[in-house]
Amino acid sequence: MTNVYENCPKFENDKYLLRFVEREDINDLLEVYSDKNALPFFNSDNCDGDNFYYPTNEKMENAINFWLRSYQTK
Repeated sequence: MTNVYENCPKFENDKYLLRFVEREDINDLLEVYSDKNALPFFNSDNCDGDNFYYPTNEKMENAINFWLRSYQTK
């Protein structure tokens, strides 16, 4: 299997698209991560207490930036 830090795979069919996050995804991600009803479905194991609730653009942007930095630093 390819190292995901060298080449992040993309999976897509007519029902879903699973790919690496991009900054331009902020509005779509905000719609999901600002929904309190979605919180029980997020797995936050080993996430230092983050519950993945981002109710503002600023919080969502900070999360995306963290995810991108984490990927870059492996």
